[in-house]
Amino acid sequence: MSIDHDDLEEANPQTRKPLNNGNLSPGVQTYLERHSELSLDNTAAFRSVRRIPPPAGEQSVRLGNAYEFYKNLEFFSGYWIDTSLPPGTEEEKQKLYENSETPPPPTHLQTHVRTGSGDQLPPDYRQHLLTAFVKLVAYDFGCNVSLPRCEPRLSVTPLSPAAPSTYFSSGCTFIYRSPTDRASARAGIVEGPLATLSCRTATTFSIQDEQLDLAREVVAVLLTAQQRARGGKAEKRFGEGKWWTEKKRWGGGPGGPIGREVDKVEVLGVGEKMETDSITSMKATSTIGPSPAKRTKKERAPGNMSIYDNYRKLTPPSSTWDRKARYEAIGKLPGQAFDDIFLVSALNHHISIVRVSVPTGLLDALDGKPDAEWGRVCMWRSKWYDLFLAKERIEAMQMVWGMMGYLMRKIETPPAPDIGSGLQLEAGTKMDVD
Repeated sequence: MSIDHDDLEEANPQTRKPLNNGNLSPGVQTYLERHSELSLDNTAAFRSVRRIPPPAGEQSVRLGNAYEFYKNLEFFSGYWIDTSLPPGTEEEKQKLYENSETPPPPTHLQTHVRTGSGDQLPPDYRQHLLTAFVKLVAYDFGCNVSLPRCEPRLSVTPLSPAAPSTYFSSGCTFIYRSPTDRASARAGIVEGPLATLSCRTATTFSIQDEQLDLAREVVAVLLTAQQRARGGKAEKRFGEGKWWTEKKRWGGGPGGPIGREVDKVEVLGVGEKMETDSITSMKATSTIGPSPAKRTKKERAPGNMSIYDNYRKLTPPSSTWDRKARYEAIGKLPGQAFDDIFLVSALNHHISIVRVSVPTGLLDALDGKPDAEWGRVCMWRSKWYDLFLAKERIEAMQMVWGMMGYLMRKIETPPAPDIGSGLQLEAGTKMDVD
């Protein structure tokens, strides 16, 4: 359904739906703005980013909220070929300058200047590009993309108490909901996570590498499900209550010097011996001239030994729970036996939206509960969208818009059935609630 520009302001309030943070969702007007910003030509957008004057007869384009996205996409064009350009454009341009007497423009006035190959792209560039793209939609829904303050780890507790627990780390980032009260927002409080973002640096795939890349996506999904399931629970730190985090080292004895402390003890022993031997000589020479300057405290202390003191302290490993995070399964129906986890996956200059249904029983099995049923993990993946192509990045924006709208929707509590009215619901009967 198309909406005329004159009727846009009137139709916009009708397309805004209530969200679970108490606000309204962005309407059709915001959607059309994002659609227009992502429809710009790459070359014209790169000129605006690099502040290159447009050709005669053309005007500079306004990037608006998509400035950060195009800035990072321009970085990509230095390592990856812009697929929006016709094939052979760069070669034809180079031949034109070689056969012409006119010298080519300087590098700072050109776009699509290659500086390396795709496998030489710094990993941060891909992370910044994906973050800027997702933020275009997440901000309008009252959310943000944030780096985790604690290392994301998938904790695995075996069923046998004799087997040690382990974990798998991941370099993913998360989409969090921003709190609506100003005090919590200033304190850096985040809520969620809603979804996760995963960027990988691999450029070539064999069968084994493809399986490893899929495993990285699964690890990111499962650890996101674990964090969403932390709501209302208390943290149990890894190794808490175990003997190897409470008993003293060396069988309970005080132990001796370690590391550079051994050298320090030897130096002190030699110094005391030399001091007793030189007392008489110091007395003899004290009347000849002034005594030498005393050594400073910094000189007497040949190093900071706090690292050894920390080694002697036995404590569990560092916490994996963010103190400023309010863990909550946002978007999950109450009592649902599974949780829908969304992953925005990035490879090369493409992104894909992955939806995984993680059963609650699988999370219980990962926590080491003996009678937990693993259930079945179902995964759906969209196609890979090329961010260099305007049509495909608009389709990717639509997918992210739908993902955010689903997770941030306001879930109405179903009314309790009136027992006195004689209405009875049989087991397994579905009831639609408007």
